[in-house]
Amino acid sequence: MRIAVIMPLAGRTHDCAASLQALAEMRRHGHRVIAVDSGDSRGNGRGDSGTPAALADRLVYAPEGWSRQVNAGSRAPEVDLADALVFLPAGVRLPPHADRSIARALANSTSPWGRFDIRYRRPPGLSQWPYTLAAAIANAAARLTGICSREQVIFVSRGAFLALEGYTPVDPRADGAADSAVDADFSRRARQLGPPIVLHEPALAPPPARRPGALWRAVWRREWARLEMALGMAELH
Repeated sequence: MRIAVIMPLAGRTHDCAASLQALAEMRRHGHRVIAVDSGDSRGNGRGDSGTPAALADRLVYAPEGWSRQVNAGSRAPEVDLADALVFLPAGVRLPPHADRSIARALANSTSPWGRFDIRYRRPPGLSQWPYTLAAAIANAAARLTGICSREQVIFVSRGAFLALEGYTPVDPRADGAADSAVDADFSRRARQLGPPIVLHEPALAPPPARRPGALWRAVWRREWARLEMALGMAELH
């Protein structure tokens, strides 16, 4: 199975080198990595060692916004040969042999899409347990609702992605809240094709907030938005 990893860079081209370097093994296995950035950084170090252009198979430019950049990445020529797509936020690391896990999961399931469990990195000098608990809440809530958040790294067969017509495009400058909900919206629509496959070897993600107080506020907002989408109380238009 051939996989295309699509990574929107959110304008942080120089901060994403480590995330792209971590995908080197997948590239050695014949999979493709598509980095997507806004035009603001066009030409900055293009092709130089350590830049997205050098660390990905293709660097695509698209307007700001997760959904618009994912959709743009999905139209890269390399994706035409892919069997499955993976939407990977910069800063999130896939577990070892993630390509094999994805291929096995899609081959052995009637559902064409899924996600990873997550584990949060502990900020230096802080206790681990709040971040462990916050990740456990995210994993349990996604399992209960079938609604996945961005950091849980959604993967999907290319055929299913095309059938769903990709992500609902949202301009974050017009509606920042809607931009953060596009993964939940995609999950809600993808549930019509089958429940998400869950890969339990966790992806490693930065926490939604560093300090415990801000962390719990972020968890509350995220899980309330997830519940609203699961119950049909919120939709993107």
